[in-house]
Amino acid sequence: MAQWYQHNHRLLREERSALADACPLMMLSVLGPEFSINSSLMTKTECAVAHGVYIRSAPDVHGEVEYGITLWLPEKYPKLPPILFCNDPKLPSNNIDRHILKNGQACLEVFPEINRRWPQGSNLVDFLDRLVEPFLAWQAYYDAFGEPPEWGERAHGKKGIVEYYADLIGEPADETIIGFMKLMARKNQPKGHEICPCGSGKKLRNCHYKTLECGRKLIAPNDVLKDLMQLKK
Repeated sequence: MAQWYQHNHRLLREERSALADACPLMMLSVLGPEFSINSSLMTKTECAVAHGVYIRSAPDVHGEVEYGITLWLPEKYPKLPPILFCNDPKLPSNNIDRHILKNGQACLEVFPEINRRWPQGSNLVDFLDRLVEPFLAWQAYYDAFGEPPEWGERAHGKKGIVEYYADLIGEPADETIIGFMKLMARKNQPKGHEICPCGSGKKLRNCHYKTLECGRKLIAPNDVLKDLMQLKK
């Protein structure tokens, strides 16, 4: 499959220019196989990556902080978002408490939340501002005080997915959330006479119908389906 930049040279130029203006110590490059994304991961094929030092201020932390990072842009970019990899000694790989996987990939958010913060039409700088910066601000606080801040953290893995939908719907993060997710994953609108999944025994129209309707407007059914599949693994 052809890489996104091979049939959209203009987008590559625009992304490079915007990144250079916003983050002078980072660059967007087209690199061949065996480029070291970090100490444990190399590229397998030619691809586009944004790499370098990202500098920003962080809440409650004195002065600016800087981290070495790499953003891998997938073949279907910008239909699919970049993936953040850490390549800085201050960002320890295989540390789930820091939301960093074994290969250095950062756990930014659940898929629907990434799509919500980085909707169609957004660019690489938007991704840095809306998703990477909060992640690194959280990391900077951890580095400064030796513990996570009270803000910006959700549980890992499957529990984090359930927490996300619980926050969205405004219900406790328990097994009833799966029922809401199943209704949100439907292509067709749920019927008002169906029993509400909250456990009240009421019909949906007399219970959480409006809440469910708002959730369906925020998240595409296919995205909810992907999260349901993750929960089944």
